[in-house]
Amino acid sequence: MAENKVDVGGWINEAFELYKTNFGLLCLATLVAGLLGAFTCGVLAGPMFAGVIMIILRVSRQTEPKPQIGDVFKGFDFFLQALLLVVVLAVAYGVLSFLPVIGGVAGLLIAPLVMFAMPLIVDQKQEFWPAIQASYEKAKEDYVSLLVITLLGSLISSLGLLLCGVGVILTAPFGAILSVVAYRHLFEGVTAEPVPVADVPVMDVPPAEPTQA
Repeated sequence: MAENKVDVGGWINEAFELYKTNFGLLCLATLVAGLLGAFTCGVLAGPMFAGVIMIILRVSRQTEPKPQIGDVFKGFDFFLQALLLVVVLAVAYGVLSFLPVIGGVAGLLIAPLVMFAMPLIVDQKQEFWPAIQASYEKAKEDYVSLLVITLLGSLISSLGLLLCGVGVILTAPFGAILSVVAYRHLFEGVTAEPVPVADVPVMDVPPAEPTQA
């Protein structure tokens, strides 16, 4: 598979197109996942997020049949591994939160290294620890660019907080969409599809009359 370098601007545009085209589906799926995660004190946060990632992968690949809201519950197929991933990351970020300023910065720096863990669990059926390791190995190859990607994704996803917090329902999916876009480019070697060449009609030219000597 050929190397596919990080294209910050291009991937953000691609994520925005996916977000815009599938706005209703992705916002509702994220809302359902968030509510169930909150109502269960985070127990279902992992499986629900896995379901959201699955839906984003399917809309990105334009698979048929098209995904539905109920597909978010297919994240239960990855219940244990998704739960363990969320628990490990929650513990890590929880420990860092006790370190003023330094902990917050460290959390931001870690984010790009684990951004592919959930897509790897969902798409490649990996267990949580190998998924974290594979995410780390891939992310460190172009860490700075992926750090920019994660920071921009987090910023855009949190813009809804400015609208008394309600708008976050509308912006929250963007970070997950961006992580899937990056995953597909780096792990699948996906590249932008070339613009098809239009068929230009060719005018039939009558054969030339033979010249007389």
